[in-house]
Amino acid sequence: MLHLFGKRRWSLGPLPQPWGELKSIYAYLRAGGADPLPDEQIIFPPNQIRWVGGAMDGVLGFQSEGGEKSKRVFRIVGATQRLQQKADGRWLKNLYETIIEDAIVGCIDVVLKELNKSHSNTDRLSEIGRYLAVRAGHREAVKFGVALIGVFGTNQDSEILKTLGKHDEFTVFAAVALARVSENPERDLWEMAKLVHGWGRVQIVQRLKDTGDPEIQFWMLREGFRNEIMNEYLACICARAGRLHERLSQHPVDLSLLDAVADIIRALINGGPAEDIDDYEFSVDACERYVNIVWSRNDLGLIHFLAVAAVSQFLQQAEGWEKRTGSGWTELRRGTMQALAKDVLARERWRDLVRIGLAVNDGQGFYDANQAAEQLSIDTWAVHLARVKSSPLTSYSWYHLMKQTDDGRIGPVLAFAESVMPFTEIETGPSDSLGSGPEFQAHQALDWILQGLRRFPGRGWRIIKAGLRSPVIRNRNGAIQTLAAWSRGSWTEEMQNAVERAKDEEPQPDVKARLESLLSGSEIT
Repeated sequence: MLHLFGKRRWSLGPLPQPWGELKSIYAYLRAGGADPLPDEQIIFPPNQIRWVGGAMDGVLGFQSEGGEKSKRVFRIVGATQRLQQKADGRWLKNLYETIIEDAIVGCIDVVLKELNKSHSNTDRLSEIGRYLAVRAGHREAVKFGVALIGVFGTNQDSEILKTLGKHDEFTVFAAVALARVSENPERDLWEMAKLVHGWGRVQIVQRLKDTGDPEIQFWMLREGFRNEIMNEYLACICARAGRLHERLSQHPVDLSLLDAVADIIRALINGGPAEDIDDYEFSVDACERYVNIVWSRNDLGLIHFLAVAAVSQFLQQAEGWEKRTGSGWTELRRGTMQALAKDVLARERWRDLVRIGLAVNDGQGFYDANQAAEQLSIDTWAVHLARVKSSPLTSYSWYHLMKQTDDGRIGPVLAFAESVMPFTEIETGPSDSLGSGPEFQAHQALDWILQGLRRFPGRGWRIIKAGLRSPVIRNRNGAIQTLAAWSRGSWTEEMQNAVERAKDEEPQPDVKARLESLLSGSEIT
């Protein structure tokens, strides 16, 4: 369309789409689509590690630095400025290809800063953002579009951000943008947090840590800390924001909240990559009140046995108490808490609940019962043997079965394993396969068996032989580690020849080096 003075109206709409036939990610998600995203096969070709949504940005995104980062910022800013000056297919293609060549998260803040101070046409920058966010088929281009909306867009763009934010891959970008353009950012972030359960939830809840909204605080204690990565990432944030120690002093404490508190306390004690029990300033009050409540009741499930057991083990730690005394962890309070915990853990009803839990197929119920059985020294070998027999190639019970297997039990375990393992499918020869996907279920089972065989020199050679011939790298490494744990005196001539053949055929340099170390008797790294 021409204006009166002969100038073409600036518009990206008529330009050729640089993503070709790829489906719009926004349209895909708006229609209810889930994983895999339309660009999955491009981002993660065969035998490459597949990151869950948002994980790559969360773990690796901010590692880009130095000269390469500066060059990329310069290229992206330059390409964006050329496009906002002239809507031309060449400039759009150049910008798009520059964006998608690598993760955008490592340089996006600097790019936005440079664009913001360059006196660019903000209306056109917001239009570029909408165009990429709504139409693009590559995830990095969508993220770049969302980031532009966050700086140059308006509240009218909120629905775009909310739609994309429902997927963990885009949540952090959408959350940052929404916080800038929304009229009620805290509530909008909360609504988004309830829709995601992986890295997206981690990123949003971290941004809600200072909330004063009672409803959000209450949700953070009951549900907000839960995520598919690790509860430990958010346990301390939610305990602090939700005023956990105060909630536990308000009687009565309802069962759903108490169940959530059990998981929060266990996560705080487990610690990990985020703040833990030593960072939570009211930890002694929260633990003390929690243990008192559990002690006073006799109608709670196994998650409370596990939480009290975690508190008891924490109290038995030999070190760190001098520093913790300043936070209220006095010897008197610790002693009183330990006495109550000991009384709780000694109750016979826990054993009854374990037996009930081990008899069901429910994932979490069985998992809790199995953990409690370990704490109570209940032998579950027969339970796990029955589970692997019912589903030999998919059962996670192989790990627990091998863990409890001793010299008197290894015979029947190996006999069964060798009767059900599809050796022909496994022994296809070494490759660079990572072994992910349903077609590698047997290889996963093989991993757990190989790990357990390290304690049984000379036993299970058929399993180890399969591991050496597997296309999955971790199977071959597992077989190497098992043989390395055995004395060379337990090797047969067949084993020696098989390891030498494996070394000659191994395509992976690091695995080949381990095989050479194994043959020479050197330490395996």
